[in-house]
Amino acid sequence: MKFSDLGLSAELEQTVNKLGYEVPTPIQEQAIPQILRGRDLFGCAQTGTGKTASFILPMIDVLHGSRSKVRMPRSIVLEPTRELAAQVLESFETYGKDHKLKAALLVGGESMTDQEKQLKRGVDVLIATPGRLLDLFERGQILLADVKILVIDEADRMLDMGFIPDVDRITANLPKMRQTLLFSATMPAEIKKLAHTYLINPKEIIIAPATRTATTVTQHAVRVQDNKKREALREILSMQENPGPIIIFCNRKRDIAVLTSSLKKYGYIAGSLHGDMAQSQRNQTLEDFKSGKITILVASDVAARGLDVDGLSLVVNFDVPMNAEDYVHRIGRTGRAGNAGVAITLVSGADEKYLAGVQAFIHQDIPVMALGGTSSKGENQSSSKPKSSSKGKGTVEEKIGEINRRHSQKKEEAQSSPHNTKDSSPFSKKSTKTKQQHPSKKPYHQIDIEDLEAGRIGFGSDVPAFMLRAVNLKPS
Repeated sequence: MKFSDLGLSAELEQTVNKLGYEVPTPIQEQAIPQILRGRDLFGCAQTGTGKTASFILPMIDVLHGSRSKVRMPRSIVLEPTRELAAQVLESFETYGKDHKLKAALLVGGESMTDQEKQLKRGVDVLIATPGRLLDLFERGQILLADVKILVIDEADRMLDMGFIPDVDRITANLPKMRQTLLFSATMPAEIKKLAHTYLINPKEIIIAPATRTATTVTQHAVRVQDNKKREALREILSMQENPGPIIIFCNRKRDIAVLTSSLKKYGYIAGSLHGDMAQSQRNQTLEDFKSGKITILVASDVAARGLDVDGLSLVVNFDVPMNAEDYVHRIGRTGRAGNAGVAITLVSGADEKYLAGVQAFIHQDIPVMALGGTSSKGENQSSSKPKSSSKGKGTVEEKIGEINRRHSQKKEEAQSSPHNTKDSSPFSKKSTKTKQQHPSKKPYHQIDIEDLEAGRIGFGSDVPAFMLRAVNLKPS
């Protein structure tokens, strides 16, 4: 499948090709044609699979050609965190740079007055966190009567963070004649219920089992005494040829400050990221990390979702996360889009029960590796100790060295490539041929009346959800 087969407009296809991307990822290949046809969609895919582009690209095409009215957004993308919302806006600006659509970010921690001014100028795509959106709606600053598309992204995270009541209130005030897209990285029973509540006749797309970690990430556990964790961390960092970009996750905010200070003391360029920081501070830290001014980011789980940094080959869990699902999202910051990565988890005696929970959740054992002198050999060998695995053979030094060599080779290949593309591309790259599109594959807003009259297009199970809502029908 090529991008030319998906039904995107020639202008948008050209934009994507200019970026050096020609072959869609599985979620894009399956989702984009369905979204263009107007169907509701439930997509379940791991992080790093190009999910954001799968709804941003068709949204640009659907909205193109019309203009928004004052305070009346034509589409809404709901995100659980400010960082995720900012990243979606960045993607929209990248893919929609040749279109005249307007987008706005509506999140807490930013000036409400500035956001109200943006709404008054008219917004095609409103990317928001639920709380701030409801706040401005209740103040009369947003009218929801013209919303054509609603995207509920990271629905499982919305559920975990308690945002579903807010999402319920938002959807209750939206037009029935709309298209709703729901995406989640996991699919517990609660998410299936949400999909049934918000969606009508949805196309269900499941790309990978949500509880399975990416095969591109080599995982290790290192058992250490609790008071030796910082020493073990420095030993791991010393194995890197050029330390950074690296993310280190902590469970407690107070540990973030202590660890960041300790790393700076030993000459590392480190920064902190957690929920208690002002939004402007968080934005600046992320910008410095992405640009390379900060090489090591010590973070809470606020950064576990949505943060995408080129060349990030190492994630260290300073603590084993108490929520097993957070482990998947933490290590998902590396090994993205087919690139190789390493995830190392430091395990003290108090962490053992959480390690057992993580291994049960991901349905695999995490090989235990030894460091030079900081490992606690035999002291914490509880019943949760992973079984030996052939995939885990070798030392941590060898694994990190192998990743360093792969990244160096990939960098050289990228520099010699005619497109000079980024390593962390959410797309695959192959040659493409243009082929004529069958009328039944056309997006609903491009269907010709001649096609309908000639019987080349009929309305069956693929009828757009907004049409079903208009007459209050369910498919037979």
